[in-house]
Amino acid sequence: MQRVLLVSKPLSPPWNDSGKNWARDVACYASAGVVHHVMVPRGSTAFHGVSNVVPEAIYRGEGAFAPAALEKSRTLLHLMRRTCDVVHLCFAPNPRTNQIARAAMRWRPRPVVHTVLSVPASFEGIGSWLFAERVVAVSADTASRLEAAGVRGVRHIPAAIPIPAPLRRADPARVQRAAKALGLDPARPVVLFPGDYEFSQAADTFAAAVERLAGASDACFVFACRIKQRASLAREVHFRHLLAPQARRGQVRFLRQLDDMTAVLALADVAVLPAERSYAKMDLPLVLLEALAQETPVILADVAPQREVLPEPAEAHGGLRVPPLDPAALADAVGELLRDPARRRRMGEAGRHHVIANHDAATVCARYIKIYQEIS
Repeated sequence: MQRVLLVSKPLSPPWNDSGKNWARDVACYASAGVVHHVMVPRGSTAFHGVSNVVPEAIYRGEGAFAPAALEKSRTLLHLMRRTCDVVHLCFAPNPRTNQIARAAMRWRPRPVVHTVLSVPASFEGIGSWLFAERVVAVSADTASRLEAAGVRGVRHIPAAIPIPAPLRRADPARVQRAAKALGLDPARPVVLFPGDYEFSQAADTFAAAVERLAGASDACFVFACRIKQRASLAREVHFRHLLAPQARRGQVRFLRQLDDMTAVLALADVAVLPAERSYAKMDLPLVLLEALAQETPVILADVAPQREVLPEPAEAHGGLRVPPLDPAALADAVGELLRDPARRRRMGEAGRHHVIANHDAATVCARYIKIYQEIS
């Protein structure tokens, strides 16, 4: 039985962070012949009773979206001390952190895998400080860029999610409860923006599209954006002011932490994420895969690597791609789908089939087992 130390953010609820969710699923699904040791907060019961997963309490708490320096120090100290067969790094690559990790590994050398979940700030010189025997990218585009930058041992394993039954059919009462809790009318079309206020102009593009659409549609447009940092609050205030007339008519809602995101995705008629860049986001946003799994069509910006969520032809895989930073094109695409329920249903069914075939955690995450075997 191989022992793999998974080095990540604190793995504990709430499961509202792509990096945490991805690491949790690798630990749970890449399990044949492997024991994953995962880093959790003190007192956590997140993995109790899960076979082949050993929780190790090294963090003081759940942590923020970006772990503090002290928490990173605990992680590296644990990396130096822990005996295992393979180390699997699951953090955003940057020169300083990678150099410290490499130094820590000199105390107890072991084979290393590093999964790059999102595009780094720069690819310049990355081949000199990504030191793992295998570097895995969750998008083909990032894998190609890493290879072009001189990184060796690059593999592509797509982003993956556990795929539950579509709630509209399996548990409609759960969907209705979520709508009631959020003050949403399930009989009214819902257009969901499950994105961020920071790092891109996706929220600006969506807001401008809402201004175009609200007068011609009775849909409710929902900003489901977590408050990750102080700047997020200022951005939310800006959009509340900008869309105040639509909000007064009940057409715009601003939501933060959602207790049941799966039910909200099932409730939505369309999920929209028109980000023109993917920095600080997972290359293939898990929330889009989760929407497709719930048979909710998605609309995204036609940029790499995000476009890999919907390979060509996009509609046959569950959604539409629009030019980046183009509110008019986004509004047209949303309007088309709102006016055509049959088309939405066809796209939703196609999207679920696509995710099952290409992004099911039960099969995709198992590909890491082969990598562990290759390097150990």
